[in-house]
Amino acid sequence: MADTEATLTIGAFSRASRLSIKALRLYDDLGLLPPARVDGATGYRFYSPDQLGTAHLIGLLRQLGLPLAEVREVLDAPALARAAQLTRLWARVEREHGRRRGVAQYLIQKLQGETNMTDPFDVQTRFVPAQRVATLTRRLYVADLEGFIGEAGGRLVALTGQQTAGAAFVIYHGEVNADSDGPVEVCVPFTGSLTVPEGVAVREEPAHHEAFVTLTRAQFVFPDILRAYDAAGEYAQAHGTPANLGPREVYPVPWSGLAGNDPAGDVAWPFVPRG
Repeated sequence: MADTEATLTIGAFSRASRLSIKALRLYDDLGLLPPARVDGATGYRFYSPDQLGTAHLIGLLRQLGLPLAEVREVLDAPALARAAQLTRLWARVEREHGRRRGVAQYLIQKLQGETNMTDPFDVQTRFVPAQRVATLTRRLYVADLEGFIGEAGGRLVALTGQQTAGAAFVIYHGEVNADSDGPVEVCVPFTGSLTVPEGVAVREEPAHHEAFVTLTRAQFVFPDILRAYDAAGEYAQAHGTPANLGPREVYPVPWSGLAGNDPAGDVAWPFVPRG
């Protein structure tokens, strides 16, 4: 433990680290940067000069916009593993930035009143018979969406095995963004009977018609996927009544090994045709 003469008051440490006193108190409360000692009588915090490196690291990580939970992940990693940990976290940030950039591009075009945003897509229709599906459903926000789809899809395909009877699909029962949590349901059709583990449900997906757009792997990103949903939804509205089944993404082929221009799946909108 550092002695009194070797430590800095919170004010002096704030000036040396360029972190505000408010931030230092928060980092202490969260266990990210506790003081070297706290005076038992006064409650005053004292910091060691050796803690300036950690303080500077926290400040820079926060400049990157990392949440405090992820800052903790970097700090908790062994010194030689911190660079790899930050590389992994920053890759997530860049993916999220790309998603936001795509959404912004889409919204700018919508707000400008562009009328040809869905022109590149060839909307088709099909009848989907009723099918039994094994499903996993979760309420989640957009940051966790990709991971859940991959995890749940892999788990369900492993469960159904040779009884798998069609393409896996993902139903969006509600909006998924930073504030709205769906829910999202991953479904795998199957035949026969299954021993269903806890958390997995089995139900019948009703027969229905759907308007759909086939996308390449490169198009399964924003803004293209938003335009595809618009195209399918507009077709369903123009040619019937949207069914109360939830828009969905259908994945008929494994993505492993697909090139960017290979067909990767469909965006589909169930509807009831007129007449």
